[in-house]
Amino acid sequence: MIRFAPEAVDDLARVRDFLDEKSPDAAKRAIATLFAALQRLEDFPNLGRPTDDVSIRQIVVPFGSACYVLRYVLGDNGDLLVLRVWHGREART
Repeated sequence: MIRFAPEAVDDLARVRDFLDEKSPDAAKRAIATLFAALQRLEDFPNLGRPTDDVSIRQIVVPFGSACYVLRYVLGDNGDLLVLRVWHGREART
């Protein structure tokens, strides 16, 4: 099962809203691409690479000329908890 931290829900809404202003079609494609990557992760949860925090993994999802980054943790029961989502060119604080 895939679950989302509140921050990840906010991240997905931010991605959708940002793209929707420029191109509603691009917004739909980006969200669909991210959810397809999550479906792959559900089948292959170790696909992502570990981060500096060994309990957190991340996967890079190509989209257009750039990418999105998904950070997640694996629960003891096999569930995925998506922690954060951001665009590869996004300034993160």
